Amino acid sequence: MYEFIQMNDDNIQSIVSLMMDAYPSMSYTSSAEQNTERLKTSSRRSDIHYYGVYSEADLVGCFGIWDFNMNMRTAMIGAGGVGMVAVDLCRKKERVCFEMIRYFLNDLRKNGRSVALLYPFNSAFYHKMGFGFGTLLHRFTLSPADLPGGGGKAHIVRLRENDADRLAAYYNSKVAGTHGLITKQADEFAARLKAPAVKIFGYINGGQVRGYIVCAFKKGSEESFLVNDLLVNEIFFDSPEVFLELMTFLKSQADQVRHVVISTQDEGFVNAIADPRNHTERVLFSVYQECCQTGLGIMYRICDVPKFFADIKGCRFGSLSMKVRLNVNDSFVPENNKPLLLEFEQGFYTVAGDGAADVEIDIDIAELSSMLMGCANLKSLTKYGKARISDADKLDELSRAFSLDEKPICVTYF
Repeated sequence: MYEFIQMNDDNIQSIVSLMMDAYPSMSYTSSAEQNTERLKTSSRRSDIHYYGVYSEADLVGCFGIWDFNMNMRTAMIGAGGVGMVAVDLCRKKERVCFEMIRYFLNDLRKNGRSVALLYPFNSAFYHKMGFGFGTLLHRFTLSPADLPGGGGKAHIVRLRENDADRLAAYYNSKVAGTHGLITKQADEFAARLKAPAVKIFGYINGGQVRGYIVCAFKKGSEESFLVNDLLVNEIFFDSPEVFLELMTFLKSQADQVRHVVISTQDEGFVNAIADPRNHTERVLFSVYQECCQTGLGIMYRICDVPKFFADIKGCRFGSLSMKVRLNVNDSFVPENNKPLLLEFEQGFYTVAGDGAADVEIDIDIAELSSMLMGCANLKSLTKYGKARISDADKLDELSRAFSLDEKPICVTYF
């Protein structure tokens, strides 16, 4: 049996020591004292909570919980993230991590938060605990000359620490219309704007931010200090005109930059690039030329199914009109492991009591989470045996209703 104690002045140093053992890269560039100060600073925020896990008097693990407000199909809901999950090197394979995740999910349920998020070190490990795959990230390695644009860039300026408020205001305005985005505070942007390695350039019109990019330089060659790549990890814009000016700015860096490396969760970005090949000259099956690298990151889990559907009440699922029973299998959270009857009328639903259903869907909580987040569609899940439907004639209609035009975007790292 483990005891969970919130981080305090008495245990912070031992927690930092355990974290540095679990994440050796922490010690490559920072000392224990620096990591302690960093953890102290972040723990002062009301939305971050660090815990130590104890077996009797011994610290055996630690983790952090982040409180989020997230756009879920246009509804703002309470969600939570778990990160900095670490286990003592001598206590591996003793179910310490298992109990930390169980504590995390119970904490979210207790505090009325219905969706859990994490970045996995091993997706299979967390999938067994009910976390479903999120949006894949695509990394394009492009020559500046291959970027669109080429006109003016008069509205592009370098943003500084004193721009944090208006940058946060702009980003949070995008949250309101972007499925999956999580709200941010101005001090989060201030910290990034203050970091020497991070460069944020904004499109400013009438004193207002209308778009921005976050980028950083990376050494491009061990043989020449003149070869640099520019990494772009975040892009937001209000219109095609703003997008083109941002791209024109990146295009103009050709004298200093070998490649512009753009990481994006937007599958449609490839349509903006005339030549998206990534310069490896690698040909895949047949004559398909490699254009990007793809990575799995964020995973989602509905931790309270009834609360989740109460949270997104008012969201529309196409024009669906039928009674749908979800037979949810959740071995990790028993409260979710039961049927739920939803009565849809022109896309809007009510949670019904007992009664007959027009169709039933048998699905595990991980796949249900991915489907409702818009990361997987029901037709594909049934194709691969990850969901079962009682009436195959209704599959197309159901799959269209649950699907979204755009997958969730998440640029919050924890």
